[in-house]
Amino acid sequence: MKHTKFTKTRLAASLSIVLGAATFFPAQAVEEVPADDTEVIQVTGIRSSQAKAMDLKRTSAGVVDAISAEDIGKFPDTNLAESLQRITGVSIDRVNGEGSKVTVRGFGPDFNLVLLNNRVMPTAQVEGESTRSFEFANLSSDSVSGVEVYKTGKANVASGGIGATINIQTARPFDNDGLVATVGAKVHHDTGVEDGDDYTPEISGLISNTFMDGQFGVGFSGSYVKRDSTTNAATIDGWRQFDDESQDVIDLKARAEAGSVALTDMNENPYGNYFYARNIGFGITNTERERTNAQLVLQYAPMDTMEVTLDYTYSKLEDESAADTFGLWFSGLGNLTQAEVDKNGTFVYATEVGGDYSGTMQQNASENENKSLGLNITWQVNDLLELRLDAHDSEATAEGTLGDSADNKFFIAGALNVADKTYDARNTEIPLLGANYVDLNPAGEPHLQPEDYATLFAGVRAGKNKTDVTQVQFDGSWLNDSSDALGSIDFGLSYLKMETHAGASYTGPINAGWYGNKGQWADYMSYESLGGGFLSDFSGGGSDMLIPYYYSYDQDAAMARAEELYDVEYKAIPFTDDHHIEEETKSAYLQFNFESEFNDMPLNVLAGIRYEQTDVTARSLQQDAERVVWLNPTEWATEFAGSTFNRETADYKEFLPSLDVDLEVIEDLKVRFSYSNTITRSTLGSMRAATSLTAIPKVGSRVGFSGNPALKPYSSDNLDFSVEYYYGEASYVSAGWFNKEVENFLQNRIFEVEYDNLRDPYVGPAAQQAREEITAAGGVPSDEAVHGWLVDNGYGDADGRVPQSANDPVITWNISRPSNVEDLNIHGWEIAAQHWFWDTGFGVSANATFVTGDTEYDVERTDEQFALPGLSDSANFAAFYDKDGLQARIAYNWRDDFLSGTGQAEAGGPAPQFTESYGQWDFSISYDVTEELTVFAEGINIFEEEMRIHGRYKEQMLRAQENSARYAIGARYTF
Repeated sequence: MKHTKFTKTRLAASLSIVLGAATFFPAQAVEEVPADDTEVIQVTGIRSSQAKAMDLKRTSAGVVDAISAEDIGKFPDTNLAESLQRITGVSIDRVNGEGSKVTVRGFGPDFNLVLLNNRVMPTAQVEGESTRSFEFANLSSDSVSGVEVYKTGKANVASGGIGATINIQTARPFDNDGLVATVGAKVHHDTGVEDGDDYTPEISGLISNTFMDGQFGVGFSGSYVKRDSTTNAATIDGWRQFDDESQDVIDLKARAEAGSVALTDMNENPYGNYFYARNIGFGITNTERERTNAQLVLQYAPMDTMEVTLDYTYSKLEDESAADTFGLWFSGLGNLTQAEVDKNGTFVYATEVGGDYSGTMQQNASENENKSLGLNITWQVNDLLELRLDAHDSEATAEGTLGDSADNKFFIAGALNVADKTYDARNTEIPLLGANYVDLNPAGEPHLQPEDYATLFAGVRAGKNKTDVTQVQFDGSWLNDSSDALGSIDFGLSYLKMETHAGASYTGPINAGWYGNKGQWADYMSYESLGGGFLSDFSGGGSDMLIPYYYSYDQDAAMARAEELYDVEYKAIPFTDDHHIEEETKSAYLQFNFESEFNDMPLNVLAGIRYEQTDVTARSLQQDAERVVWLNPTEWATEFAGSTFNRETADYKEFLPSLDVDLEVIEDLKVRFSYSNTITRSTLGSMRAATSLTAIPKVGSRVGFSGNPALKPYSSDNLDFSVEYYYGEASYVSAGWFNKEVENFLQNRIFEVEYDNLRDPYVGPAAQQAREEITAAGGVPSDEAVHGWLVDNGYGDADGRVPQSANDPVITWNISRPSNVEDLNIHGWEIAAQHWFWDTGFGVSANATFVTGDTEYDVERTDEQFALPGLSDSANFAAFYDKDGLQARIAYNWRDDFLSGTGQAEAGGPAPQFTESYGQWDFSISYDVTEELTVFAEGINIFEEEMRIHGRYKEQMLRAQENSARYAIGARYTF
């Protein structure tokens, strides 16, 4: 018997509107042939894609946006994030110039729920940083048939997305009749590659067929892409804060009055704060990424009213990089001889005595793997009732691949010949960095030589994260065939279990000579000139650089030699951070769809309620800190002893109502109102059941973190009003206002904690004696001088390290613990327009999002404060042409300045990071040579827009990075 696909009954039509479940067909989908001889103009390509997305937006309940397969497949999108950024209200974060994670209406990645075919997907990343935010770099856009973005809550949609719920749809064999196949190939060219392949391949393909008169179908899609890239960047690890009553500032001003420091102090900071740069340097990172995606789908229709779908989805992302970083460590105010402070309190110019010019070689390697096996059964019991059962078991793993789960190995070499060093950030985007040297070998050279270098220490970090999700959903829809306003009722039950295990370890600094082996590494060193093009997009880079060179070396060979010399092993240790979190969520919902008229105007109302109950169990390995060691003038270590597991439990219940109303005031003019209560669960990292202290307790950075498994989810009351006018095929304008009142926001509270067994040799009586004797002898009591005095006078161990003693004072640690304490309001406008110019083939689209709230970060305050990272305005513009087989598009995406996070590696507190505004131009062009063969070219970031991140003020640069342009040419063949 030939299988007949579900007809578009009133029930099915109702479900399409209620669920927003548009079916996305590939470009080669078979069109229905009309029964009469009326001329049919078939619209394909870009215009067809945009028409489908517009129709979904128009017919859905609530605020929904979408992209169809034709749009994704014909745009220069490295991954899905690059595609999603064209949707109103969606912004993206980039890693190595590629789209990584999404922000919607100001809410960052952790506030957006990503589904695959309406299923909750697990996520994982290395170094134990468990996360709920989906990494779009794992998934190729070629294997996706469509994406839906739900910006308003619905009872039948899984909870978790305050910003949005993003549903990724993949192709099904029953989408098409018979055989459909396509294969494509690209060659990528990255203009910035320095060490790697300039040209790298991408291949993709899809094949689908139906058998047994349409009762059975098989579909397979797969893709592989390799990309090499180089990232050039300048970095500052943090801006340490001092207040005007601190001893450091008091001593500095006293030395300035005595004439030993040339200080220009223009500080007008209202809180009397000063900010000083730590660890200024430059980096060159070469990265190789390989991504493999595959999906197999089997469909069977045992009868006309039932479809059974079994699918398996697989993705793997392999990431390897090698980095050269080099620069100067600035210790603090005690080593200054010259300085200038601007009105904000920032040291924009500083000269310090002593120190090293160091270079760190790093290797990073990890693998992310995702697997999902799912089963779906849809049964149309009769014309009035449809039942659906969906179940899947999915896992995501991320693990370092450098051996024993290691994902990072580093080795530090440097020269202690620095007499003094200077940074100058008064007039440039990147500080000018310079140094004067002593005892150069051989003498008279203009710069450091290989014989000047010694090795310091090495370290290995390891990480593994695995998350499993098991989900079972039972849904049904009942159609009311009477003349009542009630059109249908949807109902459902769901069970979701998420288990995540995150492990990580850091060896701490491992001996590589502690700079006691000068001149023994010349054979490993290679002089590298930066040339005038390095960071030339920024003032202070390029030909402005005062140290236009660095020394590279063979990391593996150097580490092997050091292992032999010092009888050590540079390998990962067992996990010292070990965290397990389990969440079980049971839910039920009811949803009512009303269809009526109001004053002869079509009126649709969708009202629902969702109930959820969640049980949480957290287990974490608690490490016991044993002592603190001052390793050398710039490095510190916390040494740990034993550890035990700690277990905590919690639970919570939520009722989540939703209401969507739309009224067609006049033909093609629709007005919408929506209300919903949505939740986002707290970040997994904040729910750990342990307290951890930093393994690198540098002065000013004695910090720790304590998790809180009892955290409640964020809860948001959402209002949406919008007006939409659909005035032509694939042409419309819309404007919408949204408001979100969010409760239970997390704020990290800082608690000062002392442990009797952890003491501070930096300010102990021996260190104070050292400073007094060095000063009395006419010297500068720098960290190098004090540490050297302690070692020379018997306070150090055999390796030249200074451990704590019983006479040293107890360290005060700043322990951060998250709590549900904050509420906030976010509101804004979304404006969009799309227009096609008759039958010319030309069209344009533009959208803008303006979002604000009561969470602005006060840069002048240095205490812990609440703010929402990712909140920013954004805009998109695209112009396109689609006619006679030629399709072309040029697009611009812009995002305003935004707070990207809090916390700087060397700031010692909740210091902010701001990403500056960014705009990028992309293009694509394709031509249908025949009905089967299409050739195309693409370009991403064609004007090579750079990225810059700063601290409290623009003068406090944290990162300045160049991004190269990327191009591709390729062809697709459809059978």
